[in-house]
Formats: sequence, C-alpha cells, structure tokens
Amino acid sequence: MDELDILKKDWKKNENSFKQVTELDIYKMLHKKSSSIVKWIFIISLLEFSLWGILSFCMQDLDYMKSFNEMHVEHLLLPFNIIGYITILYFFYQFFMNYRKISVTDDLKKLMSSILRTRKTVKQYVMFNIGYAIVSVILVSYIFLNYDPKTITLMHQMAKDGHSMLFYSISIIFMLIYMGICILIIWLFYKLVYGILLKRLVKNYQELKKLDL
Repeated sequence: MDELDILKKDWKKNENSFKQVTELDIYKMLHKKSSSIVKWIFIISLLEFSLWGILSFCMQDLDYMKSFNEMHVEHLLLPFNIIGYITILYFFYQFFMNYRKISVTDDLKKLMSSILRTRKTVKQYVMFNIGYAIVSVILVSYIFLNYDPKTITLMHQMAKDGHSMLFYSISIIFMLIYMGICILIIWLFYKLVYGILLKRLVKNYQELKKLDL
C-alpha cells in the first residue's frame, strides 16, 4: 500500500468519524428540543386545567350557575364531571409518561416512536375536549328544557298556542349555534397552543428520520 492509499484511508476514516460526531450532535440537539416541547405540552395542559378550575370557581356566584343549583340536577352533572376529571387525569398521566420516555431514551427509533405517540396523545386530547364540549351543550340544553321552570312555562305556553314545533326549532338552532361557537373557540385555542408545539415536534421527527436513513 503506497502513501497515497494510506492517506486516502486516513482521510476516509476521519470523514466517517466527523460524520458520526455530527449526527450524534444533531441527535442530542433534537432529543433535547423534543424533550423540552413534550415537557411544555404537559405543563400547558396543567395550566389549562388550573385556569378552567379557577374560572369555574369564580363563576359560582353568577345567576346562570345559581340557576343550576336551584334546579337540583346534581344527579346529571356529578357523573358527567367525574367522567371529565378522570379522563383529564388520564391524559395528564399520558403526557407525563411521554415526557419521561423521551427524556430518558437514548435510541433514535425509540425517540421517533415517542414523538409519534405524543402527537397521537395530543390529538386524542383535543378531540376529547371538543367531544366533551359538544356533550356539555347537549346536556345543558336538556337540563333547561326539562328542569328550568321558566323554560318549561314558556314551552307549555307555546304548546298551548300551537307553536311547539317553533319552540323546539328555535331551541335546536340556538343549541347548534352555541355548540358551533364552543367548538370554534376550543379548536382555535388548541390550534394556537398545541398546534405550534406539534409542528415543532413533527419537524424534529422529520430531522430524526433523515438521520435514520
């Protein structure tokens, strides 16, 4: 082997070493960024839950909330709220476990898998909240139609005048409008907050995918 071949061999060896170091550095950077993003997803979900809890507490003195207490519909609201809280706690646990798995993993494929799992969990969380809002609107509408004295009086009066269909049509229209507004607000909120984080996470995934080729 002449000196030129030795030089080529050494150059190739150094080139591979440089490539490995570079890929390792990129992996470490993407791992750190992904871990930070998932941590913020977990933190924001906790802050969001706390915010809704504070708002719910502050709204207790409003006439709207007092009317619920006067209707004595705890048998409907309590199970619904319990299901909501249990499901939210489940998602908190999932977000925390996703963060923990991403933080401790040192394997490229496992990191990519954890990113996809986190993305799926966030989407499920958003869909649950939208679904929960839809059911909430339907439940509130049902309560007012069946337990609110003023609504029942109005319903009977319109039925007596032969306008039952008009009453239910207006009720359904208002319910759908309110439902649409709730869905839009929730969707925009999650699109703004979690959407930005997910875009960054997906971008990291694409970069990791290049390293895996």
